[in-house]
Amino acid sequence: MASENTRPDITPEISLAPETASDSAVRFLRAMIFAGELGPGDKLPPERDLGARLGISRMTLRLALKALESTGYIVTTRGSRGGSRVTDSESLAQCWNQWMRQHADELDDIFEYRTTVETRLASLAAERRTDEDMRAMERALAAERRPQDWASLFRTDIDIHRSIARAARSPRLEQAMLAARGELFVPVDLDRLQDSEHQVHDTHAAILEAIRDQDPSGAAEQMRRHIDLIRELTDKALALAGIHPSRVGAPRASGAASLRSRGRPE
Repeated sequence: MASENTRPDITPEISLAPETASDSAVRFLRAMIFAGELGPGDKLPPERDLGARLGISRMTLRLALKALESTGYIVTTRGSRGGSRVTDSESLAQCWNQWMRQHADELDDIFEYRTTVETRLASLAAERRTDEDMRAMERALAAERRPQDWASLFRTDIDIHRSIARAARSPRLEQAMLAARGELFVPVDLDRLQDSEHQVHDTHAAILEAIRDQDPSGAAEQMRRHIDLIRELTDKALALAGIHPSRVGAPRASGAASLRSRGRPE
């Protein structure tokens, strides 16, 4: 019989394998693609500049670029006008399918982290925003209304969330927000899902309305509903790809349904 003082082992598994400099560079560059800082077709900075930014040698950087190229995230051409670019949308969709098949069971944790960070940022933005902050957020939202290709919509989305984070005036939370987005490869084919574009815009508009009204709890709630919608769309994209991750806890309310229950913002 086990001793009464015996406690269950609840220590999480920790990998002690060191991460190489090239592995870190791969993770950093891939996060920039995941977060929308680099979109389909975007050219990466010159190797000299990128290596300096990452604090690694050009040889180490080239190992990282080779790894990203072999997995389909970038394409590299040689010559005087050569360089590395993010691959096209169709190829990124294939990268997304591959990444999700490997990491889909982490989505609950990733979305929980993003919800925790971004609802707090929205609440702080409602408390601290200035008129200039509000104009910056509204400019980003207006850009989302214009017809755009997927790559442009991806950049517009990050612009909206960054403008909210900057209005919150919490640099560490802003960095946490970027880190959360870097952990989640947003589905590159969301625009193929019916009505997804206007639903996402409506939830963005609802967040900004609460921030404009200086309503911290309302802004946090609207951000939560927005992230719930993104999770809903992510799950739909996973289903279309034949990927069915395990879920933890009870089913969440639909983000789109939550929005409809309150009525669409004007």
